[in-house]
Amino acid sequence: MTRELPWLVLQAALLVVLLHANAPEVWFWFAALLVLLLWRSFAWRQRRWQRLQERQERQGDAQEPPSTSGNATG
Repeated sequence: MTRELPWLVLQAALLVVLLHANAPEVWFWFAALLVLLLWRSFAWRQRRWQRLQERQERQGDAQEPPSTSGNATG
């Protein structure tokens, strides 16, 4: 999240500026900004979900007992 914070602050500032403008072209950039915000939030959620899955997999591996099958004498 710390990597995304400067981008989110910049995008929020642009959003405020765009909302106070009246030119029709600004609405195009407003829509583009919203798409950018959605894309970044989905990317952040995906990375967070992947990290959570990896953490759960590592915890699951650590909790499994060692395998007793096979020949231990070689």
